[in-house]
Amino acid sequence: SRDSAAEAQQLAGPVYRLRGRAGGGLVHMRSFLATCLRLEREHREAQRPEIEARVIREVGPDYVKETPFLDLYPSWFEFVPRENRFFADWERSSAASNRVFEHWAFDISDYEHRGQREIGFIPRPLKMPSERLLADEAVCVHRLMERIEAIDGEMGLPFAWFFFMTHGHWVDPDVGDAIAEGLRAGRIRLPDRDAVVLLAWADKKYLF
Repeated sequence: SRDSAAEAQQLAGPVYRLRGRAGGGLVHMRSFLATCLRLEREHREAQRPEIEARVIREVGPDYVKETPFLDLYPSWFEFVPRENRFFADWERSSAASNRVFEHWAFDISDYEHRGQREIGFIPRPLKMPSERLLADEAVCVHRLMERIEAIDGEMGLPFAWFFFMTHGHWVDPDVGDAIAEGLRAGRIRLPDRDAVVLLAWADKKYLF
């Protein structure tokens, strides 16, 4: 019908705009992520004069050392919000064989704070593992591999454990660090695409 055709066209790519909690509304996630990244870049760009002039001062018993902030954090202006990284990591990992919305819902927020618009989301799993996976120094990395493979099997999703880890409750982030260390030492293996995602996360973490 004409009405259904118009509705389908509208849902193909509405411009994202939301105030307050999402409630029962629809959000075009691609537009949301683009807005999220744009707002972050605009916020940081507005601070460019201050950031370029900022120095870190180190004072010792007989010296004072000043280092430009951007020498220590050269990628500060290229920061990518965790929301964008979550979706990017999904798409470049073995989880991409499944649709993200079949496994996760997203609790979206959009509000003003001190005159600045803040948007983001908290991912909510649609199905939870039967038990939490916590880091334990007494557990070897090979045992951790068995545990994460069990989570993937229970969820019916490859690399599911990683996204539970970014959520921070069901898989302890220290588990990710331990597995990343095992990868670097050559003691364990992951599929190449998953290893790339995990090692990038270990170098520059994000959590929800």
